Amino acid sequence: MDSPIVHSAYDPSGQYLCYVTVALDKQRVGVQPTQRATSSGIDTVWNENFLYLDDSKLKVTCLKWVTLASSDTVAIILGMNNGEIWLYSVLANEVTYKFTTGNSYEIKDLDLMGDQLWCIDSNDMFYQFDLLQFKLLQHFKINDCVQLSRLAIVPAANSAAQLLVASHSISLIDVKEKKVVTTFPGHVSPVSTLQNITSDYFISGAENDRFLNVYDIHSGMTKCVLVAESDIREVSHSGQADSIVVTTEDGNLEIFVDPLISNSTKKRGNKSKKSTKKVQIASKDSKKVPIYNAFINKDLLNVSWLQNATMPFFKNLQWKELPNEYTVEISLGSNIKNKCADRDLHGKDLAAATNYVEGNARVTSGDNFKHVNDAIKSWEREVTSLEQDQAKSPESNELLTESFGDKLESGTIARLNGKKNNLKTSNLKTATTTGTVTVILSQALQSNDHSLLETVLNNRDERVIRDTIFRLKPALAVILLERLAERIARQTHRQGPLNVWVKWCLIIHGGYLVSIPNLMSTLSSLHSTLKRRSDLLPRLLALDARLDCTVNKFKSLSYETSDIYSSETVVDDDEDDVEYNEELDDAGLIEDGEESYGSEDEESDSDDNEEEKHISSKKDGRVEEEQADHEEEEAGYSDVEME
Repeated sequence: MDSPIVHSAYDPSGQYLCYVTVALDKQRVGVQPTQRATSSGIDTVWNENFLYLDDSKLKVTCLKWVTLASSDTVAIILGMNNGEIWLYSVLANEVTYKFTTGNSYEIKDLDLMGDQLWCIDSNDMFYQFDLLQFKLLQHFKINDCVQLSRLAIVPAANSAAQLLVASHSISLIDVKEKKVVTTFPGHVSPVSTLQNITSDYFISGAENDRFLNVYDIHSGMTKCVLVAESDIREVSHSGQADSIVVTTEDGNLEIFVDPLISNSTKKRGNKSKKSTKKVQIASKDSKKVPIYNAFINKDLLNVSWLQNATMPFFKNLQWKELPNEYTVEISLGSNIKNKCADRDLHGKDLAAATNYVEGNARVTSGDNFKHVNDAIKSWEREVTSLEQDQAKSPESNELLTESFGDKLESGTIARLNGKKNNLKTSNLKTATTTGTVTVILSQALQSNDHSLLETVLNNRDERVIRDTIFRLKPALAVILLERLAERIARQTHRQGPLNVWVKWCLIIHGGYLVSIPNLMSTLSSLHSTLKRRSDLLPRLLALDARLDCTVNKFKSLSYETSDIYSSETVVDDDEDDVEYNEELDDAGLIEDGEESYGSEDEESDSDDNEEEKHISSKKDGRVEEEQADHEEEEAGYSDVEME
């Protein structure tokens, strides 16, 4: 159910509803008093005063009702996407004060208790404001708390303040120590509902989920699990844990009576509990009208729905007197009273046949490839007919006088008939298939059709996946990554095939993804899933290092063994050489067990020296002749030994 209302919240008494809608490209904040049930039917006073935001980029991210202790007036706290917190006066219809966090990170959630205001931003920073002195008391950050989306103050009798914060998991924070005290089991998708129902219990729900978990704050255990028939949108409780009401995606309302009391007839250990009563709204012509919010307080139940697309209507019910399944019958032409009773909300044109109804306006976007497919089919039929004509009379085509365009067309047809062009034909069919897959994928993402999306994700051809994502619009790539993250988290055996889709989304549309503000919060599910997978990497790296160390040890042992064998072989060879040179050792020609004789070049040099010395001995006398004779004897002995 796609509602035009962005945010909505009842005041603590249930007499007013604050809601945020979009007018053209800018948001507006309105406060509507709940209806009064009269004997004549539905009587609603329409409030025409709205707070219009000046900038189209300025958005309201969260809102809370507050009663100012200084003036006993009711106001609304608005969290903005620019890091500011506005104090909106309902009676004056203006912003009376603006708190600032000092940065431009959007406010994710806020909560109030007394004169203390707590909030968190998209940078996971905690802020505490004083509503009496209008100043920032403190701000801090906790390393263990990341990707926070919801915050709730825990009511406590003692002075120790505690906060509940949630991303995918839920943590209890000690504000004084600034650390995590308890961690509760979380959800697969980001938490969208976090509320205290008593001082001992709180409830949590996630996006696109039909389960509500009830936790015990002190023990950290799950008390029970409330199961709705479809995904839960809004949650309200009476404050005494005797009843909880939820509005679902299909537009129905379900009431859980006494959720903390276990059913004795159920099996032991089964903590799930279904709703006790169901309420829906339909017109007199049996047309279903979706419920977008509700408020419950003791025996009173107030339900709200929209008429004319953006006009909220209300009805009070005594829910304890209702049957288990009840349908509220309404008239879509209800009486609406304005400040000016003479004119309608949007004005009337008496000359017009029918009045303008905003709910009938439909704005669609996307690419329609129907005419392209029809053109391709008609072209294929023409090609087939031409092929049949050529098969019947192949010689007649050669006798015809053709223009250049006809020759080009006939040449194309001839190539299609050849065996070498079978690959081109298959490529043409593949391109058509890729375009069809892209259209189916776009429709599945825009309409949130999971079964249609599964037919596309079952494709294992990486080339088709690449071409499909290349044709996909960048805005739809963000939605595709969220759907892939959900499937990877739930079905770990499909991680390999789905990682191919994630890879090509990041490669092809990475430039667009980087330009998206608050990308971390948009793709928080994918980031959390990949973070859990990457946490295993250090362990795998440590195991890989140990295996490498063990393998290297085995290799070193094998090398040492081979060196021992090789050294023994070398020693044996040396011993053989020594045995061969025993005569040199006896003659005193071996020093330190090694042979001291030169190479052939050294021998030639010694011969030259002998000749020079012999010549010099003739000139110098007998002494030089004796030295030459002595050298000749040594040289002669070396020659004999070498022989």
